[in-house]
Amino acid sequence: MMTAENNVLKKISLPILLISLPLTVMDVLLPIFTIQLGLTPVQITGLFSVFSLFLAAVRLVTGHISDKAGRRPVFILGISFYLLSYFIYSKAVDIPLIYMARSLQAIAAVFINISTYSMIADMNNKNNAHIFGKLSSYSEKGGLLGIALCFALLYNTSFVVGWGHLFLACTMAAAAALIYSLLNIKETKATNDENKNIQTKFLLSSEKIKISIFNLIVRIFSSTVFSVFTLYLQKRFDSDLLFVALAFIVPTIFIAFSPPYVGTISDNIGTKKATTISLAIMFISMLLITYSKNIYLYSIIWTIYYVALTMLDITLSSIFIEGISEEKRGTAIGQLSTAANIGNIIGPLVGGLAFQNIGLKAPYLISSLGFAVLFLFSILNIHPYPDIFSK
Repeated sequence: MMTAENNVLKKISLPILLISLPLTVMDVLLPIFTIQLGLTPVQITGLFSVFSLFLAAVRLVTGHISDKAGRRPVFILGISFYLLSYFIYSKAVDIPLIYMARSLQAIAAVFINISTYSMIADMNNKNNAHIFGKLSSYSEKGGLLGIALCFALLYNTSFVVGWGHLFLACTMAAAAALIYSLLNIKETKATNDENKNIQTKFLLSSEKIKISIFNLIVRIFSSTVFSVFTLYLQKRFDSDLLFVALAFIVPTIFIAFSPPYVGTISDNIGTKKATTISLAIMFISMLLITYSKNIYLYSIIWTIYYVALTMLDITLSSIFIEGISEEKRGTAIGQLSTAANIGNIIGPLVGGLAFQNIGLKAPYLISSLGFAVLFLFSILNIHPYPDIFSK
């Protein structure tokens, strides 16, 4: 018999997959596209900061709307914003349109993230890390299909023309996701809650605030390297788009299917061990990348790093929602995400400035140092939230 959480996951899986088609290749294609438009590394990484700025700006409001109006309307609006964003990307030939599409994409990501996480949290499942991992895998699998679509539409054509065709196809996929969702997605927020008419001001506990701050710090260091990912590969290995894509096709497949298993591991070993192991792997992998002289070795190390980051992200999300009442989950998730996106605003600026003014390896060394400090806090048992991480 299908459980409630599996029923929810089954229904949201197709729209999540369809709207995620360009998201994996976006971090590669967007810098290449903007390089052709003549942007500097700082201007390019600024696109990542703008994305995170819009994320942070609408997170809290979206969480509140999700708690008041329900998860379904927020989910539908998120898909609608993705549709509009992809359409503008398909027509974009200058920086203003790129920034407009990027901003709409950020708003869409907020709506989808908060609504889907709230839907899963509404099920009150004890294995939240595993469920969040399965949710993440739908997006990764959509991105995997997007890579194939990218090869099909960019092969033997100019990059600008192929860009337009790619996002026109993504627009049609988002339209299909919207129609499907309107017909099939149901509200998960309970209507028979005895306390639904009791309105109270929601304040995070001190433990939840500490988790949010910790997540903010992690995101600063992770986004420092994400923002210069493509720039580093092109400069260090003198690689074109095709070569980069070929090097990362197998790691991308592995990453696409790993989140549910990573979530299960996190549930089984406990939050403290999951956090400590993740930080150790992230610290070591960022350091090793700076010594990698082969793009295929780089891709292997990056895959290990990304899986560790996924485990850390899933673990933090899982413990954060524990003990939060249903009618306030959307607001709470919005606050956690706001902290993360403040980190994602700072990180790309640090990465871009370090890359441009210090050197190619600087963003990776900065991130490695940051993760090393957090790892030391972990093994010395001086987490900013020791009570929660005693599990």
